[in-house]
Amino acid sequence: MSKPINDTTLDIELVKKLQKGDVEAFDRLFSNYGKRLYHFAYGYLKSKEDAEGVVQEVFLRVWRNRKQLKSDLSFKAYLFKIAYHYILELFEQINRRKAYQHQIIDETVSFTDDTNERLNYQILLEKVETLIGKLPSRQREVLIKRKKEGIPVKEIAKQLRVSPKTVENHLTEALKNIKKGLGEEDISAMLFFLLFVKP
Repeated sequence: MSKPINDTTLDIELVKKLQKGDVEAFDRLFSNYGKRLYHFAYGYLKSKEDAEGVVQEVFLRVWRNRKQLKSDLSFKAYLFKIAYHYILELFEQINRRKAYQHQIIDETVSFTDDTNERLNYQILLEKVETLIGKLPSRQREVLIKRKKEGIPVKEIAKQLRVSPKTVENHLTEALKNIKKGLGEEDISAMLFFLLFVKP
């Protein structure tokens, strides 16, 4: 009776085929590890869409780097290492985006002590992102470059071939438009009586 092939042995065979561009071997590896990677990513991100994106990105990188794969190393460990580092990249992007949104909220919303306790910040962050998307293209471009990317006004002016004063005007108007969008009626509609918000 022949000895059953274990996962490691099978991976070695499939990786060797994948190195040569074998699409069927790629599909087999995806079938074997796709769901496991998804659950791994979901455990960190708590988002179905983001977890699916991690799986797609990981296997896209595997396909692009197939010729450099080493069949003598653990393919499973290789996959999860890529996934973990990509998840860290996503966290960094999320943190940067949240910091950028919070900065804009800080500049456009007048908070009272009562509001600070009851405001649903997640809804407010989403509202800000929606309003940014509705800004005139040049205002949006300047706002993102200055607040999200942290580019100095003079450098933005140089990139856009306009004066620093023009950049400042676009930035001021963008913040005014967001503040208008976050008027008292909108803020009131987003208030929830949540004294404590647990992560």
